[in-house]
Amino acid sequence: MTFNELELSNDVLKGIEDMGFKTPTPIQEKSIPLLLNGRDIIGQAQTGTGKTLAFGSVILSTLQKDVKHIQTLILSPTRELAMQIEDELKRIGKYTNYKTICVYGGSDINLQMRSLNKGVDIVVGTPGRVLDLIRRKALNIENISWMVLDEADEMLNMGFIEDIESILEKTPEDKQTALFSATMPSEIKKIASQYMQFDYKMIQIKAKTMTATTVSQYYFVTTQNQRFETLCRILDSRDMQRTLIFCKTKRSVDEVVAAMSQKHYSVEALHGDLSQPQRINTLKRFKNGHIQFLVATDVAARGIDIDDISHVINYELPQEDELYIHRIGRTGRANKKGIAYSIVTSREKRFLDSIARKTNSHMEELKIPSNDEIFEQKSKDLLFEVQERILKGQLDNYKRLLRDIPKSMQKDVMAGMLAMLYEERVGFDYQQLDDHQEDRLFLSVGSIDKVNVRDIIDFLQRYGQVKRSDIGDISIKRKFTFVSIKSNVSEQVVENCYNEKIKGRRVRLEYSEE
Repeated sequence: MTFNELELSNDVLKGIEDMGFKTPTPIQEKSIPLLLNGRDIIGQAQTGTGKTLAFGSVILSTLQKDVKHIQTLILSPTRELAMQIEDELKRIGKYTNYKTICVYGGSDINLQMRSLNKGVDIVVGTPGRVLDLIRRKALNIENISWMVLDEADEMLNMGFIEDIESILEKTPEDKQTALFSATMPSEIKKIASQYMQFDYKMIQIKAKTMTATTVSQYYFVTTQNQRFETLCRILDSRDMQRTLIFCKTKRSVDEVVAAMSQKHYSVEALHGDLSQPQRINTLKRFKNGHIQFLVATDVAARGIDIDDISHVINYELPQEDELYIHRIGRTGRANKKGIAYSIVTSREKRFLDSIARKTNSHMEELKIPSNDEIFEQKSKDLLFEVQERILKGQLDNYKRLLRDIPKSMQKDVMAGMLAMLYEERVGFDYQQLDDHQEDRLFLSVGSIDKVNVRDIIDFLQRYGQVKRSDIGDISIKRKFTFVSIKSNVSEQVVENCYNEKIKGRRVRLEYSEE
């Protein structure tokens, strides 16, 4: 079967063709006809099976033109997945005129409210932020025709069941619902029986075993605010030739490339916003060795066909197991051994373990490279370059300059010149690895909930299992609170405290970007 055999709109088919897809995956082949026929479905399938295109292609084929209200709501467990869904919907709907917005916590809610007020067709968001916008009367879902719950089991694991039910209660009975989940706990069956059509269809897709045998896989555990420094430490402590670095979004790619360029790395970006001539030129420069590092999104990297990529680095983990295999498969080609590194936070470590199990991969944890390791590698590179320069000759003028320097100072002068050359070749101003940096956390309680500083400290110590000295400034606002936490324990605080209660109210914690 091809996509052209499915009864999708011509505009959507053109978008899918531009994405490079010709034949549907099993979940797409089974779910698209049912959804087009107006049936509710539950799709049980692993990540990486093409679920977003399955529901997105049907929604974008069936939405009504020039409607003044929101037509579709898509719930996702994390902002990263929500942004990824929005990005893919835009690619599928490239030739349609429907407007999509992504809403999630940790970003400016007033900006999101203004965007909603201008009129949108599709809202993708996390349950907490969606419910907050509904309560503020900025988001009206009483007339939607489509409801999608993506990664439903993960939303349940994160404690969103009450939020999901509150949201579903505000939707019309005649909407069409698509629910996707890797597992099928009883809570999902309860949601189906209460909020979906009685004749909903269950689709189950068995997970395939994926392997990557020619690539040695390693990972480094760091904190969110030290992710970029960790990347630089890896680059500066390893002998790397042609290296491909993956990010999840175009924005992340641009941010990493800008930061790397500022540190004088040989780097360029590859993502969907580049024109075709720009992409071709960038790939040609990468293939010819004029660029050492290429930072790319998963979609853009599909056009890369280069056999001698020495390393692949997951600056951010993909959302899907299959994408991980596709990424690291860019190295270790043509009977060569490849190396793949992943940079993860302690919270992401569980997801990486899940990828390892599903892809039958062995992943070894490595310590973040120290200053001594960086110095050893870079000084070795520097001395090799000096040796090559000596072999070229034509050094008489510099030898005369050396004779003019007093013998007592010659060693100091040589050391100073080597230090200058070394510093030019090191990307980051490395200090010793520091456990005392702080992250700023957002807590969804404030003075309106009658909490004080002592309540916040007791809460963090009890559930987060941290010392008082790990907790920094606490700023309590009317409806929320900011807390500074030492970076080396912030991950466990977010994980352990999430959805626990202060004075009877459940608390959500997120990293604050403001």
